[in-house]
Amino acid sequence: MNALPLPLSGLKVLEIAGGAAAAYCGRLLCDAGASVEVTALDESRRLEGIVRGAGHSADADLRYAQYLQSGKTSMAAPQSLPALLDRCAAADIVLVGEGSGFEASHARPRIACIDLSWFGRSPGPYAGWQGSDLVIQALSGMPQMAGHIEGPPTFFGDRQSTVVAGVTAYIAACAALLAPTAATGSSRYAVSILEANIVLSEMHMHFFERDGIPMIRCGLNRFSPNSPVGVYPCRGGWVGITITTPDQWRSLCKALDLREQAADEGLVTRELRFSRADEVETALCRALAAKSAVEWAALGRLHKVPIVVVPDAQGILDHPIFAARGSLAETSVGEAVVRVPRTPFGLSRTPVRAQLDAPVSAGGPWTSAAGLFSGSGLAAPLSGVTVIDFAMGWAGPLASRMLGDLGATVLKIEAARYPDWWRGVNWTPEYIRDKAYEDAKPFLAMNRGKRGVSLDLTTAAGRELALALIARADMVVENQASGVLAKLGLGYEDAVRINPELVMVSMSAFGTGNAWSDTRAYGSTLEQGAGLPSFMGAPEDPPTMAHLAYGDPVGGLFGCAAGLSALVGKRRTGSGQYVNVSMIEAMLQFTAPALLAHQCETGRAVRRGNRHAALVPHGIWAAAGVDQWLAVSVNSDAAFAALGQAIGRPDWAQQAWQSIAVRRARESEIEAAIAAWSAQQEPRAAAARLQSLGVPAAPLLHAQELFDNAHFASADFYIDLVREFSGPQRQVGVAIIQDGRRLGAHAPAPLLGEHSAQVLRDHAGVDAARFDALVDNGVVSFTPAPSRNVVAAAK
Repeated sequence: MNALPLPLSGLKVLEIAGGAAAAYCGRLLCDAGASVEVTALDESRRLEGIVRGAGHSADADLRYAQYLQSGKTSMAAPQSLPALLDRCAAADIVLVGEGSGFEASHARPRIACIDLSWFGRSPGPYAGWQGSDLVIQALSGMPQMAGHIEGPPTFFGDRQSTVVAGVTAYIAACAALLAPTAATGSSRYAVSILEANIVLSEMHMHFFERDGIPMIRCGLNRFSPNSPVGVYPCRGGWVGITITTPDQWRSLCKALDLREQAADEGLVTRELRFSRADEVETALCRALAAKSAVEWAALGRLHKVPIVVVPDAQGILDHPIFAARGSLAETSVGEAVVRVPRTPFGLSRTPVRAQLDAPVSAGGPWTSAAGLFSGSGLAAPLSGVTVIDFAMGWAGPLASRMLGDLGATVLKIEAARYPDWWRGVNWTPEYIRDKAYEDAKPFLAMNRGKRGVSLDLTTAAGRELALALIARADMVVENQASGVLAKLGLGYEDAVRINPELVMVSMSAFGTGNAWSDTRAYGSTLEQGAGLPSFMGAPEDPPTMAHLAYGDPVGGLFGCAAGLSALVGKRRTGSGQYVNVSMIEAMLQFTAPALLAHQCETGRAVRRGNRHAALVPHGIWAAAGVDQWLAVSVNSDAAFAALGQAIGRPDWAQQAWQSIAVRRARESEIEAAIAAWSAQQEPRAAAARLQSLGVPAAPLLHAQELFDNAHFASADFYIDLVREFSGPQRQVGVAIIQDGRRLGAHAPAPLLGEHSAQVLRDHAGVDAARFDALVDNGVVSFTPAPSRNVVAAAK
C-alpha cells in the first residue's frame, strides 16, 4: 500500500497547559501527527498538575513532564488575554488543561475546544474540589475492592486517572474533527476526569445490580466470583492466570497435570472454585514451581488457557513481543535517551511516532472531514457512520458502544451458537429456559444503543450476509481470538476486497501477527501481561492486581481512539486501514512513571503501597464505620498546614514542617496522626471539610453507591433505560459534553437477534420470504443454543 500521512498531519493544536490529563491528550494528538504548541496563562501554570513537591521526588515529575511534552513546541505565556485568544483563533483545536485557569468558553478555534476539568462544570457537590489521581480513584469506587481484606484498600498508582481522562479527551477531539457541525463554527467539548474514570467501575456496579450483594475485598489477587484470577510464583518469575469457564478449567488442569482437581465436580464452575480458593491456589502454586513463567505462558498458549508472564520494569524493556511490535518509543529525558510506552493505536498504514522528540512533520494544511457524513445541523458527531460489531465481552463492546454514544449506527452481530459471552458463561437448560441471558446486567450496559443481528457465521449464508453488511460499513470492530474471523472468511483481507475503504479495528491481547498472538485473554490478563502488578501494592507483598478486568475498559477506550484516528484519516484521504490494537499496550501506558524511574534512577524500586513519590502524606485511612475509608493526597506545604489545622496539629503550619524532605523523614509519624483522627470521622463529611480547606481528599466510595450519586445526577450523567424482559436499568453515560449537550445513546441493548429482519432488509436487501428461510435454516435464530461452556442441568 502507498504511504499515507499520519491521520492528524497538518492539524494545529494549542495546548493551554495545566494538568497531566490535558498533557497526555496532547501527547496522543502529537503522536497521531498534529502540531501541538504549549502555552499557559502564566509561566507558573505551565507544569501545574504534572510537577508536584520538591527535591528528589520532583525529578520524577519533571521526567514525566518531559515525556508528555516531547515533540511539542513550547511557547512563552502571552502578555495578555487578548493575545492568548488570538492564538486560540489561529488553532484548529484548543486543548484546555484541568489546572490551566483558562475559561474555555472564551476560545474560538477553527474547529473545537476540548475542555478538561476534574469534576465537570456543573454546580454539583464536588464543584470547586481539588483533584488528584487518588481522589479520582476513591470517588470511582475502585480501590475499595483491591488489597488485603482488613485493608487499607490499595492505590492503583500515579497518573492512571489522568491517562484515562486524556484518552477520553482525545476521543472527543477526533469526534470534533468528524462532526458534521464542525463546518458551522467552533464547538466546545467538555470532559470530566472523574466521569471518564467511572467506565472502570461499570462492571462492579452491575454485578451489585445483578446480585444485590455489595462488592467486597477478598484479599490480594482475589476477585469474586472468579477463581483462579491472580498472580502466582513460578520457578522463575511470576505468571498471571485467569480461569472463567468450565472448558478453561479443564484445559488448565491438563496443562498443569492437576488430575485430582480435574476430576472434582465441586470445582467445575468459577463460583465453586472461589469457595475453595485456598485449596485451588495451593495446588496451582505447587504445580507452577516446576517451570519458569516463560515456559508456563507457552503452555498456556498451547492449551488455549489465559496464562501470561507478569514482567517487571526490565522485563518490559526486554520483552520479545514489545520489541517485535515496536511497543516502546524513544525520547530524551535530560541527558538520557529512554524508552517509554508508545501510543497504542496499531495503525497499519500510518503508524504513530516512535521517536517522540523528533520534529513533527507539518504535512499539508488541515482539511476538515466535516460534511462528509450524512448528518447535519445539531447531529451527534458520528451521525452517518456505520459500524459492524463482531465484539464480545467488555473491551470490544465498550469501544463500539463509545462509537454509538457519539452517534454511529452500530450493528451487533451474534449467533445462537456463539452469543456474546457476557450473556452467560455457565449455560444450563434452566438458564436458557428462564431467558437469564436477556437479563445479564453488564451485557445490557455495554450494548446500549446497538442494533442486534443474529447470524450463524459458520454457514455460507451467514458469511455472505455479514460481508454484505461490511460492504456498506465505515468500520468493523472485533475482539475475537486471533484468527477466528479470518477462518470464517471475514478477516481484513476478505473484507477489504468488497470494501477497499474499510477501517477494521482488531483488538487482542498482544495484537495480531506475532508469536504470542494466540494468547487467550481477559481484562485481568491484560493487566498482568503489561506488568502493572509489579508496580502496585506494598513492597512486602507479591505483585498485586488492582481490578478483576482492568484491561477491558482501558483497552476499549484505546480501541475506540485508534478506530477514530483511522476514521479521521479515511475521511481525509479516502483510504481505510487495518488497526492492529494490542490491549496490553494500552495498559502499558500506565507504566510510564515506573519505566522512567527504572531507567533514570538505576533500577530504583517503585512499589510504595499507598505512599507517593512526590506527595507526603498520601494514602487511605480507616474512617468511622465498617469498611469506611478516607483518601488524602497533600500536594503543597499550604495543604499540609491546612490538614494539620483540621486534625488538631497546628504545629504542622510551622516552618519546620514546610519541607517534603522533612515530612518524608517523619512519614510514619504523620500517618499515625491522620489515622487517629480519621478513625473518628464520617468520611464524606471529613473529605468535604478538608476540601474546603484546600486539601485534596475524598471518601472511598463503594461500587453500589455510584448508582445514586448527587454529583453525577446534577451533571445529567446517568442514562435511565427500560428494556423488554429485563425492565428498567440505570447506566452511566459518556463523559463527553458537546456544546452543553450530554452525548450518549438512549436506546436499550438489543434482545438476541432483535433487529435482524430490519437490518438485513435495510443493509443487505433481504426480503421477508428470504428472511423466513434464513430463520427456518437456523442462519438467523433468537434463542441461544451455545456450543461451549455447557453445564449439566441442575439435579
